[in-house]
Amino acid sequence: MFQTRAAVSIDAMGRPTDIQLPEQLPEVVASFVRNQITQWRFVPPDVDGQPRAGKTYLTLGVCAAPVSEGYQLAIDYKGAGPGAWRPDGRSPPPQYPVEAVKQQAGGSGLVQFVVEPDGSATLETVEFKPARSRRLFQQAIEDWVEQLRFMPEEVDGKPVRTRMRMPLHFERRLRGTVAANAKVDKPECMALMKQGDDQRPVALDSPFRRLEGGG
Repeated sequence: MFQTRAAVSIDAMGRPTDIQLPEQLPEVVASFVRNQITQWRFVPPDVDGQPRAGKTYLTLGVCAAPVSEGYQLAIDYKGAGPGAWRPDGRSPPPQYPVEAVKQQAGGSGLVQFVVEPDGSATLETVEFKPARSRRLFQQAIEDWVEQLRFMPEEVDGKPVRTRMRMPLHFERRLRGTVAANAKVDKPECMALMKQGDDQRPVALDSPFRRLEGGG
């Protein structure tokens, strides 16, 4: 199992018209992914009561399950939203605060922010458990959101705002090292393989929604 992204232009009828995939994808996988996306249909965004074309970025899970003849490919649609700025599609983790290391503190947070039309991020809310540790991590989370950058979604040729949410997990690792990781737990890819840790935020209000049964 691995995850990949696809930049997709969608016309006013909800049909994918241009699909851009990472160059490092093997051709056989890229061809499979492109063919699957072409068959999908989306609810196009509405502007003044009229459907409009636009551009979004899809997060996809791809599995290669062993079969007698080789491998069977399967694809899992994980959602639409702004595009990741980094080529690997991952968001760099926040810094683990020095004071938190000294106190051997950890915890889990749920961060909500907005991707602005210029690709920057604006923090909205932070939920953190245990609550008593929030003060140790608040500034690190704020600094992290401030340095995030995305490729915004577009509607009718104009970049738009999209609200995002991302879970964070701060934990100490072996040998005294520390890390900040993000986790998203979902069934993946027809249960062919298990999904590991994810460091990708999830869009809450993307103007593009895939139609169930629409390919």
